[in-house]
Amino acid sequence: MEDVRRVSTARGRAQVGAFLTEGRRSLERGLRAGWAPRELLVGVDARRELPELEPLLAQVEALGGRVHAAPDADLLALSDGRRSGLVSVLFQLPPALEPARLLGGGAVLLLVIVDVVEPGNVGALLRTALASGAAGAICVGATDPFHPKAVRTGLGSLFKLPLARVASSEGLIETLRGHGVYSLATVAREGEAIDRAVWPRGSLALLVGNEGQGLPTRLRDAADQRITIDLSTAADSFCVNAAAAVCLYELQRRRRFALDFAG
Repeated sequence: MEDVRRVSTARGRAQVGAFLTEGRRSLERGLRAGWAPRELLVGVDARRELPELEPLLAQVEALGGRVHAAPDADLLALSDGRRSGLVSVLFQLPPALEPARLLGGGAVLLLVIVDVVEPGNVGALLRTALASGAAGAICVGATDPFHPKAVRTGLGSLFKLPLARVASSEGLIETLRGHGVYSLATVAREGEAIDRAVWPRGSLALLVGNEGQGLPTRLRDAADQRITIDLSTAADSFCVNAAAAVCLYELQRRRRFALDFAG
C-alpha cells in the first residue's frame, strides 16, 4: 500500500522503481503487451464482485507478481474515489532509452514532446502518437509519461509505444539529424502551413512544446523546418494534443499516398 502511495510523485517513482496503473482494462493491456506486473492490490469486495479478475490475478502470480487483498475503502482513498483504483497495479519502470534507440532501419515517424507539464496532456499525446502510427516518442525535460494521470489518460499506450527520455533538449536536433531524421518544429504562427509545406521523404520527427510557451526558441531555430496550422484570428493556438493530432495525420496521409503536397 505504501509503494502505491509513493509512486504518485516523480521522486517516489524513482525510489520505488515502479509506476502505477489502475483498473482491470489497464492490467489486461499491460499483460497483452508482455509487461509483467510487479505488485497488484485488489479490493476485497471488488474481487468478490468481479470474478473475471481471477484469471488475470492468476496470470500475474504466474509471472512472479505479488497479489494483495486490500479494503476497498483504502484503495478508493488512494485513488481519490476512482473505482478503477480497486485494481491498482505497479509495473517496473523500464530502463531509459536513448533517442538513437528509436531509430531503426527504414523511415520512422517520431513525436518529440518537450516540457509538456500537464500529465493529462502527456498521456493524450502518447495515445495520439500510437494511434497515428508513430514509431516512438521522445519525452524531453518536464514531460513525464509515467505520472499516474498520464498513464490513465494514455489508456495503456505506453505499453506499446517505445519511449525515450532525455533531461534536456540540448543537442537533440543534432542527434536526430545525425541519424537522418528531419525535424519539424510546430509553432503557433509564422511557420509554413502544414497542408502546403514541403519536406523530404524519409524519417521525420514532429516537435511539440509546452502548453503556454511552446517550443524553446533555440529548438525552433535549430529544427530543419517550422510548421504551423492555419488558425482563426480569434485564437492564440491549438491545444498541444489537437495540434499534434492534426500534424501527425497530415504526415501519415502524405506518406500513405506518397504525396509531396496536399492533394
